[in-house]
Amino acid sequence: MHDLILGRSATAIVLSVLSLSLSPSISAAQAQSESYPSTTVKGQVSAVEGEFHIAKDARGEDILKLVDRSYLVTTPAGQEIELKLTRETKVPARANPGDRIEAKISDKGQTLSVVLVK
Repeated sequence: MHDLILGRSATAIVLSVLSLSLSPSISAAQAQSESYPSTTVKGQVSAVEGEFHIAKDARGEDILKLVDRSYLVTTPAGQEIELKLTRETKVPARANPGDRIEAKISDKGQTLSVVLVK
């Protein structure tokens, strides 16, 4: 029984030391990924790709639900950029073709947010 208790204690100590030795590298990796600034893209929406389906509202009436998947944006320099939208992308108001937008893009190319601009 004494060996079993000692074995558990040794395992706990090894796990504690292992987690302490790994935590600086994890923190350094997190700090490294957070140190890259996001890129801002400004332009005009030229196309919206997505889907729609019929859903029920709170009163039980049919509504048309739109789910945007990506925006094709033309920058002032004439470059076309496709912005992929995910559940994590913050989009306070839906953009339509012709709308001017400003988008934040992560260093990994993920669209972080898309806002309408006047």
